[in-house]
Amino acid sequence: MNNAGAPSPAGAGLAASSRPAASSRAARLLTRVLLSLVAVLLTVVILTPIALSSHDLIAWAAAPTGLALRGPWPALVFLALDAAAGVCVLLAVYSAWRGQPAGVFGVLIWCFAAGSAFANWRHATTPQAAPDAGWFFPAMSLAGPALLEAVLGRLRRWIQTGSGRRSRPVPAFGWRRWTPGLGATRDTYGAYRTALLLGLDTVEAAITAYHTLCPDGSLHVAAALRARHAAGHPQQGRDSDQNGTQPTGIPVLPVDLMRRIPVDPGAYQRWRAVWADLQHDSADPASTADHHQLSVRQIQFIRRAGQAGLLDSPIPPAVRLAELASPPDTQPETTTAPAPDHR
Repeated sequence: MNNAGAPSPAGAGLAASSRPAASSRAARLLTRVLLSLVAVLLTVVILTPIALSSHDLIAWAAAPTGLALRGPWPALVFLALDAAAGVCVLLAVYSAWRGQPAGVFGVLIWCFAAGSAFANWRHATTPQAAPDAGWFFPAMSLAGPALLEAVLGRLRRWIQTGSGRRSRPVPAFGWRRWTPGLGATRDTYGAYRTALLLGLDTVEAAITAYHTLCPDGSLHVAAALRARHAAGHPQQGRDSDQNGTQPTGIPVLPVDLMRRIPVDPGAYQRWRAVWADLQHDSADPASTADHHQLSVRQIQFIRRAGQAGLLDSPIPPAVRLAELASPPDTQPETTTAPAPDHR
């Protein structure tokens, strides 16, 4: 068959590396619009119960069976309760934005929500109250904190994953690969462990790395990694100096930096392009981040990786690590087979 019309692997790689850069601006704009819409709707969900239950709270504070306050004091009870809850909500949002748990502010949010729900329930039990007020207003007082907790928890996980404080999710292999007879359960488990230990993002990279590390199909992935490490650096544990370097001057690389370097060829080539711009003396991290549509924090990680020599090779470090782990006679060929003709 004639494969002249098929694109070359090099051209496909260049196209894959240019697509993220071309679509990054539209993706970032769409992400900002969606997050802004989520923030607005979450604010509505939190403020609506407060506005609806304000009448019940004020009436409960003025009722003889409640706080029995007179004058403007019942309104101040409502303002104090919701103002304190608002402070805790804002601090919880700020903590999640920094990738930290809300801590005592999250507990206080639930305390104020429970107090508001109890006051609404007490006032709804009076004879003149509406029939469904006994469950609607207390439920709405608790719905806002519940939704806020879910949204902030997801936001906190995203930020922790982006900053390297939480491991990235492993790729999903799908139930078909896990099903005996239809897929390969043992092989899938080995690829899953390899992706978990090496921080791989894609199913293809995990399978390739596992087959390279354990060509015999064993599940001792961690042992294979330790054997490769011992074969490559036999004196690392004993001869490392206090500065974190080897006797030969090779630095001990941080694990979080290795996990951040992408395995996808297009994303990795984008890191190399950013590092090429950062090597100029006049390069400004802020302007480089704006030019490549990245955050300044990502630029700092790219600079660290480039200074450590992890971006010198056109092959991602995780892929090279998997290739070096196998014996020379079992390492995969570097040549690319011609694309099959499906016509």
